Amino acid sequence: MGAFARRAGVVAAPFLLAATLAQAAAGARPAIALRPYMGVDTWYAFGPAIDERTVVGLTNAVVHRGLKAAGYRYVWIDGGWWSGTRDRSGKIALDRTQWPHGMRWLTAYIHSRGLLAGIYTDAGRQGCANGGSYGHYQRDADTFAGWGFDAVKADFCGASTMGLHPRVWYRNFASAIRHDHPRRLMVFNLCNGEVPGKHGPGNPTYTDSAYASYSYAPAIAQSWRTGPDVGAPGQVGFAGVLRNLDLDAAHPEAARPGHWNDPDYLVPDEGMTPLQARAQFTMWAILTAPLVVSEDLARAPRATVAMLTNREAIRIDQDPLGLQGHRARRIGISEIWVKSLANGDRAVAFLNRGLVAHTLHATGATIGLHGRRMFLVRGVWGHRTARVAGRIEETVPPQGAVLLRVSARGA
Repeated sequence: MGAFARRAGVVAAPFLLAATLAQAAAGARPAIALRPYMGVDTWYAFGPAIDERTVVGLTNAVVHRGLKAAGYRYVWIDGGWWSGTRDRSGKIALDRTQWPHGMRWLTAYIHSRGLLAGIYTDAGRQGCANGGSYGHYQRDADTFAGWGFDAVKADFCGASTMGLHPRVWYRNFASAIRHDHPRRLMVFNLCNGEVPGKHGPGNPTYTDSAYASYSYAPAIAQSWRTGPDVGAPGQVGFAGVLRNLDLDAAHPEAARPGHWNDPDYLVPDEGMTPLQARAQFTMWAILTAPLVVSEDLARAPRATVAMLTNREAIRIDQDPLGLQGHRARRIGISEIWVKSLANGDRAVAFLNRGLVAHTLHATGATIGLHGRRMFLVRGVWGHRTARVAGRIEETVPPQGAVLLRVSARGA
């Protein structure tokens, strides 16, 4: 149980482990993704131009550049891996030039590096840059499990153009994954990024858009997109990050251990400045979001790798309490966000949306430590601790964020 639980992402917190054991005793499949899963994805890094060599290189970079050691586990193959062709039996037919050794070999290689493997499809006949699974949900779920995948991302690009309703068809897809053969635990990421009216007035409706996923997805998936893509490969702007931050923050009550709001991937070096990229990481940690990086890690600057492997920021995201943070105060175009942590500390983010530096301050009342006037304040990015009396004050750079861990214990 121990080795399997670690592989499946089970948290060692006693109440969560007890719940998992109870499920196993009752014959149910164990819970997975009890902390936001972490990994890498091919989409923003490479677009649809992926093949076996690309994925092997990305897998090796996760290990060699320290991301595996920092907790990143999933190597997710996104759109572009399959055109939609099937054999006479209806099973997915691979391009052997693109995948010369096949997917079973590739997942075995990923597993041999101590990592997990994810795959992409669409709930419709055809996806944004890929074949789709419509009419073959159970067959494809069985195929993915047989190939050795540990996670499935189901887009809704093609399904939306077919006029399908995500609430219905995602439930069908989730059922196929739960009943996969061979019986394999697979994370299900519900990736409906459609926004209301994208294809014309009322198409899709609010109910069929990403904005409503929170109302049904927690019952069927480990994560669900809360908005559109943050951008496009090589074309990610800070405005898209802020938009997705706000959309993800709309329903923090939907997130809980094993089920997470997903604001899309971390995308450093895809159009943002280093300060903007660090602000995205800061806010994703406050949101308790899955930390999935889409970056060509083999070519990533050392500063990017250092940011992505910051253990203190990761620890805030992965806090076992599993609470999503919230906006506690807005001052013009700057904001203070707070996340409660399992040991009683608070993670605090000072976010500056503007184009000039801004000085912000917070008191114990602002961050939920009422009646406290002495604090130990740890700067997560600068790795410095200070004893602070009265109020916490920080100057935040333009379009940047400061991430703090605040404790009243021992202050």
